[in-house]
Amino acid sequence: MMHGLTRRHILKGAGALTFAGLLSAGFAPLAQAAETATDADLDALRERWADQVTGRKLITAGDADFAASLAKLDAAVSDSTARLLPEGNRAQVFADAPFTSDVQVVTTYKRLAQMAAAWTTPGSIHEGSATLLAHMLAALDDGSRLIYNKDQKEFGNWWNWEIGVPRPLGETLAILGSHVPAELRGRYMAAVDHFIPDPTMQFPAERGPILSEGANRVDICQGIIIRSIIGNDPVRLAAAINALSPVWQYVTSGNGFFSDGSFVQHSTIAYTGTYGLVLLSGLAKLFSLLGESEHAVADPSRKILFKTVEDSFAPFLHNGQMMDAVRGRAISRANERSYYNGNMAIEAILLLARAADPATATRWRGLCQGWISRNSFESPMAGASIPRTALLKELAASGTAPIAETPGHSFFAGMDRSVYRGNGWTMALGLCSNRIAWYECGNGENDLGAQTGSGMTYLYTGKADHFDDEFWPTANLAKLPGTTVDTTPLPRRVEGQWGAITPKNEWTGGATLGRNGAVGMHLIAPGGTGMRARKSWFHTPDMVVALGADIHTDSGASVETIVEHRNLGAAGGHTMTVDGATHTAAIGTPAVHSNATWAHVEGTGGYLMLGMEPLTVLREQRGGSWKNIHTSGPAAAIQREYATLLIDHGTSPDAAGYAYALLPGATPKDTEKAARKAPRVLRNDAVAQGVSFGVKQEAAIFWQPGTVGSISATGPACVLYEGNPGQGQLAVSDPTQAAESVSVTIAGTKYRRITSGSGATLSLDAAGNTVVTVHTAGLMGATAAIGLHR
Repeated sequence: MMHGLTRRHILKGAGALTFAGLLSAGFAPLAQAAETATDADLDALRERWADQVTGRKLITAGDADFAASLAKLDAAVSDSTARLLPEGNRAQVFADAPFTSDVQVVTTYKRLAQMAAAWTTPGSIHEGSATLLAHMLAALDDGSRLIYNKDQKEFGNWWNWEIGVPRPLGETLAILGSHVPAELRGRYMAAVDHFIPDPTMQFPAERGPILSEGANRVDICQGIIIRSIIGNDPVRLAAAINALSPVWQYVTSGNGFFSDGSFVQHSTIAYTGTYGLVLLSGLAKLFSLLGESEHAVADPSRKILFKTVEDSFAPFLHNGQMMDAVRGRAISRANERSYYNGNMAIEAILLLARAADPATATRWRGLCQGWISRNSFESPMAGASIPRTALLKELAASGTAPIAETPGHSFFAGMDRSVYRGNGWTMALGLCSNRIAWYECGNGENDLGAQTGSGMTYLYTGKADHFDDEFWPTANLAKLPGTTVDTTPLPRRVEGQWGAITPKNEWTGGATLGRNGAVGMHLIAPGGTGMRARKSWFHTPDMVVALGADIHTDSGASVETIVEHRNLGAAGGHTMTVDGATHTAAIGTPAVHSNATWAHVEGTGGYLMLGMEPLTVLREQRGGSWKNIHTSGPAAAIQREYATLLIDHGTSPDAAGYAYALLPGATPKDTEKAARKAPRVLRNDAVAQGVSFGVKQEAAIFWQPGTVGSISATGPACVLYEGNPGQGQLAVSDPTQAAESVSVTIAGTKYRRITSGSGATLSLDAAGNTVVTVHTAGLMGATAAIGLHR
């Protein structure tokens, strides 16, 4: 099979490339070859798609897990049939889903797909029901006549017409097969062709077509692929399959996968956990569908997609949770929490494993087994569909050994995200830059999430359900952990919708050396308050040191740095300790400790105060509702108790700073002991920030040329050094992603040669100190690791 068009080729003609254009641009030979496909070939694919989306051939009679999945499906279908309006002159199919709403058009077709699944699934109370079949055929006929047809103009959100309907419509038609009259099937094929005539585009011509990318491209291609199989159209099928290839090619800006594992959608949003996951899930289904046919995806570059499983998705899965730092506005959805997306990722990876080589497939299954076995919150089998249940039971029966998550630091320069796995804990950082927005809101979702990209520390330790236990509707979203905030109240939708605005900061970046990591962000706060700060984080297996400097604001309001804002659950009552004394202030009453050296929150860990800043400690009951953060969310009131630790910089914080360390999972005794051997802050100002973890380990963030401990840099850089006069390891990155090179001097050493790494040169300065010049052009913020020897 031909390779897909490259991203460069597609972008070049994005404004005018049509389906006919695809053929002339390179699909013609492939399309001609595809014409040899027979109706029997495509009908076999139709049956296989129906098998895959329903799991109808995998059910084990009498199995309790399958019985639970069937019961859930049956209940949903029974509820839907009760909502059907009488046939005849109805203006909509379901009483509660008017066709005047584009969202409810999608609802209608989703319900029909569920009905079709139940109708074809052994053991369902609706299996083979002639009455249900008649209802579905009548609904399909009315749906085509009233709303989803070749003459209908889009209204509302384009997604509903071009993705939302074609997917469940295709499932329904594939399952019902020859029961759907040819004339009705033809009408629907024409409708799909009308709304998505080209697999590389979204929006019809009259609205100005734009290039489809990422998850949207996969969804559109899926709609066309299934339509082509049902409609016996091998030419259109071939074009849609080939149009998939660009979605997994590496990009250097904009939407898609970056070579460092980043995934960006909507141009400025770190979106691995939702849009990236939709892309992976869609491709996994299509690879599994086409894998054993003559239409299999044969583009050799598909190995890039396989790499994303461990480069892009696995780093953000923690014990079955998809980290909220990469879930975008989905954090505001009551029915889509981190375990929901985690289970979705596991299902997609298990499905894609069917298309991988045996060794890779075995490793992926081991990763999935590990995430499942360490999930102490809920079983992935809870509420699972029949296909997911089958995949999970197949994995459980395989005897595959669980694989642990990889420890250490990963920095994703393409999307301003950091993940660190220490000894029994994991932390992600939500950051922003002139490339990546503070946050995304839209469709009434996540309007209050402006601070989630301002340095929020997503700490996973202790309670497995911290974020999924109603955190987002009850937390103080203006005091998120790790952030430095101007306390001026911000309006809803601070910076517009869809992540359209990014802060004009200097840079955000990070570097990795062994199991240590260094991350820096020049924060320009959302809301136009003029607040800015220089923030750094230094990771080791047992702690994270957080430094802040050069804090300013133009608003005149107080500025705070939030050390912790921890959900203690509905019952609360966790002990909070400061310097060995239990926090006893009444709920809602803050206590200020002027000279605190350490603090501890039961079930979370310890905190070392490394500067002179007073620490405010607060236990409070907080209430909220999902509706407050999502206009369609449940309005029910929810209560949770929170532990908050913060540093108040006051109303005139010019040049203010902070220094503290987090010890995730530490006991009070561990914390007190660590306070006596605290890491040493080497520098914390507008020039540089850095720490020493011992005589052999230093880490620094350079905002401009300067010196931190024994390390000096000629310009902005993230640097880690570990070694002695005989040998050492140096890690350097250019966080600006713009410099040709950066030179780092290591005082007191005379290394003579580079033993590992590339793109660097070594020399000695006039004082005999080692100077390593790293050529950073083209690295896009990635770490250059250099081995040194005397």
